[in-house]
Amino acid sequence: MRSFKRAWLVARRELVDQMRDWRILMPMIVLTLFFPYLMNVTAKGAINYINEYGGVALMGQRILPFLILVVGYFPVTVSLVVALEAFVGEKERGTIEPLLTSPLADEELYLGKLMAGTLVPLTVSFIGISLYMGGLAWQGIKWPESGFILQTLALTAVQTLMMVSAAIVVSTQSTTVRAANLLASFIVIPVGLLIQAESALMFWGTNNILWFAVLAVAIISWLIIRLGIVHFKRESLLGREIDILSWVWVWKIFRKAFSSSEQPSGLGRYLVYLWKRIKKQDAEKVLLGPAVWQDWRELKRWYRQDITQTLRRVMPTFLITLLIGVGALLGAYFYIQAAMPQVALTDQKVHDTLRQVNGFFMSGGVKSLETWPLFWHNFLAEVVTFALGIFSFGVLSILVFIVNFAVIGGVLGALPSMGLSPWLVFVSGILPHGILELPSIMLLSAASLHMGLRMVTPDEGHTIGETLIMTIADVLKLLIAICIPLLIVAAFIEANITPHILIATIGHVLELHP
Repeated sequence: MRSFKRAWLVARRELVDQMRDWRILMPMIVLTLFFPYLMNVTAKGAINYINEYGGVALMGQRILPFLILVVGYFPVTVSLVVALEAFVGEKERGTIEPLLTSPLADEELYLGKLMAGTLVPLTVSFIGISLYMGGLAWQGIKWPESGFILQTLALTAVQTLMMVSAAIVVSTQSTTVRAANLLASFIVIPVGLLIQAESALMFWGTNNILWFAVLAVAIISWLIIRLGIVHFKRESLLGREIDILSWVWVWKIFRKAFSSSEQPSGLGRYLVYLWKRIKKQDAEKVLLGPAVWQDWRELKRWYRQDITQTLRRVMPTFLITLLIGVGALLGAYFYIQAAMPQVALTDQKVHDTLRQVNGFFMSGGVKSLETWPLFWHNFLAEVVTFALGIFSFGVLSILVFIVNFAVIGGVLGALPSMGLSPWLVFVSGILPHGILELPSIMLLSAASLHMGLRMVTPDEGHTIGETLIMTIADVLKLLIAICIPLLIVAAFIEANITPHILIATIGHVLELHP
C-alpha cells in the first residue's frame, strides 16, 4: 500500500504536467468529440444500406460493437505520445535528474509513470465511447446486447493497457523522443491488425471466443509490464546517450548462445564445407574429405552438450505445454460430442462412407501426398508460430498450439456421430506420423513460451536486447537440431506409410462387416 502511494505521487505529478500542455490536450479533445460523431454517421449509413438492399439486420447490429472499438482506439493512438515521452522526454528536457535522485524505488517510479500514462488514454477512450453510445440512442438505433458491449469495453481497456505499457518500455529503451515516436508504429500497427481480427470474430457472431481474446491481451499486457519493471534501471537512463546497431555485436551474442564451443558449431562448419564442395562438383571429397569427421565430432558435441542443456531449460515449459495440449484435445473432443446430435446411421451408410474413403486412396489419392510439400507446410506453420511468439512473449504461440490440438480433438469428437471409431482413426490415420510431428510442434511452442518467460525474468548483467538474442538462439537450436528432422521423417511417414495403414485398416473393417 505504501509503494502504491509513493507511485501515485509520480503519477499525480505527471498528470498535472499533462493537463497544463495544450499541445497534448487539443488533439485528445478534438478526437474525443469528432470520432464518436463520425462513427454515429457511419453506423446510421451502414444500417440503412443493409436494410435498403435486403441484408440481414443482424449484420447491422454486429457493426456497432466494431465501431465501439474504433472510437476507443483512435484517441489512444494520439494520447500514446504521453507514455512515449515518460522517461526519454524528461531526459531531453533536463528534468530527469531530480526524479531519479528521489528516494523512490525503481518499481515505484516505473509504476507511477505507467499509471499516469494509462489513466489519460483510458479516460479519453471511455468518454468517446460514451458519446458514441449516446449518439446511437439519440438516433434511435438499438444498442447491441449488453454482453457484447461489455466485451468491447473490456477489449478497449486491455488493449489500451497493452499499448501504454509497451510505450513505457520503448521510452525506457530510447535515447531520443524522435526514436521513441518512430518505434510507436510497432505498437499502433499490430494493435490495428488485432482490432481487424477481432472485428472478424464479431461479424461471425463468435462472442465466446472474444473472451479468450480479452484474456490473451490481458496476459500479454501483464507480461509487458513485467518486462519493463524487470529491465528498468534508473542509472541506465543517464548512461545511455546514443544507440548504434552493431551487427557484429549481435552476431557475437547469438553465436555464443548458439554454441558454447569456441569454434563455430559443427553443423555450420559442415554445411559450409559441403556447399563449397558441391559447387566444385567434387563428390568424392564431399564424402571423404579430411575435415568431415572432425566436424561430425563437433556436431556430436553440439548435440550432447548445447542441445541437452537447452532441453533441460525448456523441459518445465514443455511439460506445461503437453498438459495444455492434452487438455485442449480432450476438451474439444467432449465439447463436440456433446454439441453434435447423435445420428443413428445404418451399417450400409457407414460402409458406403468407408468404401468412398478407401476408393479415394486406392484410385490415386495416396499419390497426391508428397513428402516435401507436407514438410514445407508444417515447417512454415512452426516458423509462423515462432514469429508470433517473439511479439507476444509466447502467448500467441500457445494459442496457435491450442487451436491445432483442439482441431484434432474436434475431428475425433465428430466421428462417433458418423458411426466411426475415433480411436481407430487416431491410431491408423494420425498416430503413425503424429508420434513425431506432434512432439515437434509441442517442443517449438514450449521453446517460444520459455523465450517469453525468460524475457520477463530478472537477469542481472543482460539487457533486453541480449536476453532476446539469447532466447532466439535457444529456439533456433531446437528448431534446427530436433524439430526439422522430426518434421522431415513425419512428412515421409505421412506421405508414404500412414495412407497405406489407413487403407489396410478400412479394408479390414469392411471384411469383418461386409
